[in-house]
Amino acid sequence: MEKTKKSVVELADVNRELKKVVDSGTILIGSKETMKAVRRKEAKLIIYASNCPEEIKKVFAERDEKGNGDITIYDYPAKSLELGLACGKPYPIASLCIIDPGDSDILRLLSPLGLPKGRLLGVNLRERYR
Repeated sequence: MEKTKKSVVELADVNRELKKVVDSGTILIGSKETMKAVRRKEAKLIIYASNCPEEIKKVFAERDEKGNGDITIYDYPAKSLELGLACGKPYPIASLCIIDPGDSDILRLLSPLGLPKGRLLGVNLRERYR
């Protein structure tokens, strides 16, 4: 059963780490590419914008449930255009997945155990617990 955990993460920190991933890591942009990576069990982190279609969010959640819960799913608190700009792209991005974080600490930042305490933004973070 999947539980929703509300955590506090500074949006500026997430954006900074996203830029590092784009520069030094491996990401796949777009819902189709993200679903393929989930099927191949390559995705470590899925990020989707607040205006990502509900059908796509459900597919990610279902794929995560069928797997062994290795994937962290992060609900980016802004719209797809802001997610695209955070990645340094001039177009909207509804969802993306991170295959290799490179020099970034985004996996540690968005994992429930690695969250810094005392910083407020009220961002939802979803992780499947066993």
